Amino acid sequence: MSERSRETFKLHLPGLLKVLAEHLYSHKQVAIRELIQNAHDTCTRRIVEGREAHYKPRIDISIDAGARMLTISDNGYGLTEQEIDDYLATIGRSYTRELRENLSLLSPDDATHLIGQFGFGFLSAFLVASKVTVITRSLGGDGSAFQWVSAGDEYYEVTPAQRPQAGTTIQLRIKPAASFLLREAMLMDIIRQYADFLPIPIHFDGDSQPLNLMHPPWEARDVEAATTEYIERVFKLNDPLCVIPLHDHRIELKHDTVVLPLRGFLFVPPASVASVREYGDLSVYIRHMFICQEQKELLPPWARFVRGVIDCPHLQPTASREDIHVDETFASAQQALELQLAEGLRRMADEQPETWAKIVRGHTDVIMGWAVRDNDFFEQVSDIVTVRTSRGSLSLPDYLRQSDGTLYYVTQELGALQEQLLAEGHGVPVIDASWFAVQPFLQKYAARAGNIALTRLDGDAKSLLRPVEAAPYEALLDFYRKLGAQARVASFKPASVPALLLYPRDAEFIREARRAVGETDADALPEGLAGLVDAYVENLAAEREDLQGTFFLNASCPLIRRLAEIYHEENASHDAILNLLYQIARLFAGRMMSAGDANHAFSEVIGAFDTLLG
Repeated sequence: MSERSRETFKLHLPGLLKVLAEHLYSHKQVAIRELIQNAHDTCTRRIVEGREAHYKPRIDISIDAGARMLTISDNGYGLTEQEIDDYLATIGRSYTRELRENLSLLSPDDATHLIGQFGFGFLSAFLVASKVTVITRSLGGDGSAFQWVSAGDEYYEVTPAQRPQAGTTIQLRIKPAASFLLREAMLMDIIRQYADFLPIPIHFDGDSQPLNLMHPPWEARDVEAATTEYIERVFKLNDPLCVIPLHDHRIELKHDTVVLPLRGFLFVPPASVASVREYGDLSVYIRHMFICQEQKELLPPWARFVRGVIDCPHLQPTASREDIHVDETFASAQQALELQLAEGLRRMADEQPETWAKIVRGHTDVIMGWAVRDNDFFEQVSDIVTVRTSRGSLSLPDYLRQSDGTLYYVTQELGALQEQLLAEGHGVPVIDASWFAVQPFLQKYAARAGNIALTRLDGDAKSLLRPVEAAPYEALLDFYRKLGAQARVASFKPASVPALLLYPRDAEFIREARRAVGETDADALPEGLAGLVDAYVENLAAEREDLQGTFFLNASCPLIRRLAEIYHEENASHDAILNLLYQIARLFAGRMMSAGDANHAFSEVIGAFDTLLG
């Protein structure tokens, strides 16, 4: 048996470059972010190590579309020949990370300005470039400049070069697949997206004005104006309903207090007439560098009407720097955001009740859905949320003042008009609960109060009908029974409505389920499943009236009372009037009718008119 020996890993650089550059990052444009980050950090290094009184850091970016060349240049610290070998040509070793570790104890404020971390962001250049050339001169060297060239294989060349000042220039020969980087407008948008908040000016194509803001809105002189302008420019939204600034979060431990640095803002977008758009997302920055947008896990689940921008240097980016790790710091940031958002909303409810009402009513559908799941949030919004009713939008306290202490609602838009008509006949508005969250919200509201009744009208509208003696109307009822209708007489309002056709609550469901188990399609379901569904449906149907509905004559209607007095079964005109009333009621109900049924009803209406016209 041979003696053990320690061997070194063998590195196949082209394969590693392919994995890192093509599979680590989801978008080619991240190469621009990584190279800008490197330029920022070398400028920061010069600030920290150079200690020059008049140094003004600067990054320049330009494109030459004809030569397919993109150039990123900085006046930072630069690299010596040894540092080129130690850091630029050594994958996974990061000077920035080492510098941050050294500064973390001696100068923690300086350490927080450094962004780089992993030591292979430079490889992203090969995601977009077939050839990369680096020309660099170190501030701390002997004044020599060097050129580093690589085509992304195992080899690179380092040769003497000329550069008048300290700093680094990176030239990328852009691949055809990354040609979008040679389009000026698109490249400018990418730079703004990633580097808008970096404090070092980025000049594009020699422009004297920086392309980036250089300061986030929460560091501006006029924070409120800067935040409003930023929301309008970046989120394309005018006049947010409210903005809640964020601040550092103190975490009380057993024997210590830890501060989580947190900056940014949360805001509630303006709402449309019926907002069903869910937000609940954040744009995340770490040390002023953009990481990701539409991050939904940091905000509490009930905050689906909120958006925001945060910068937290303690959050840990993934290796691709396109997302953040879910760890203890992530959980602390979640807690901080929920506490500060809840406190901001509570303060607004107390100090600016009109604004708070606009928020709740502007995002009613989304807020109602989350209030059902969150008891504390429900308590904050339950009396402010508005519901759509037959009299317009009303809060529930306003609604109850107009009703008899009962919440009357319908769950279907189709066919609910006659239930609304019945309720309005009794002077009661009807709530439209066809949206998914409204019914459970009403149920929770009624249960919390304890003394509020809840009445679902579609399928239960008979509660608004008053029974009457049927004997005076037997001749009319016999006529409808001969038509095959289930007919009854009752008194209801409004008296101008002669008759209504009411269906049981689950009529459509039972009909479709019966169809599925074989009444119209024998092969719709497997035999065993069909048996279970059939038994369930029949049990359900047994508790309901005939699915054809019940035709109610209105004893309060003068027309019905007169017909009861004069009706003669041998009078064709009388039969035509009664048939006309039935067919109109079928059409008005709007339920349980196919196109063929509707066509037949209209034919009957026309036939009745023909009879009446002689």
